[in-house]
Amino acid sequence: MKSLNIDIIFPWEVGLTLALLGLILIIVGVRQSKKEIDDFDKILLVKPTTKILFGAIFCIFGVIQMLPLLK
Repeated sequence: MKSLNIDIIFPWEVGLTLALLGLILIIVGVRQSKKEIDDFDKILLVKPTTKILFGAIFCIFGVIQMLPLLK
């Protein structure tokens, strides 16, 4: 069986925190994308798609950090 050769950088607690932060970012991004903005003064600095993208990256990175728990 071949290995993926993926090493962890942080302990699993940090991975859990990153995964939860990623889920929160995804939820906030989806909720923000459903709102319609009529006034240009209320435009936020970060687009919802950026939040969803970074949330997905944080989730993947966090799950990789938690791989040693599966042993």
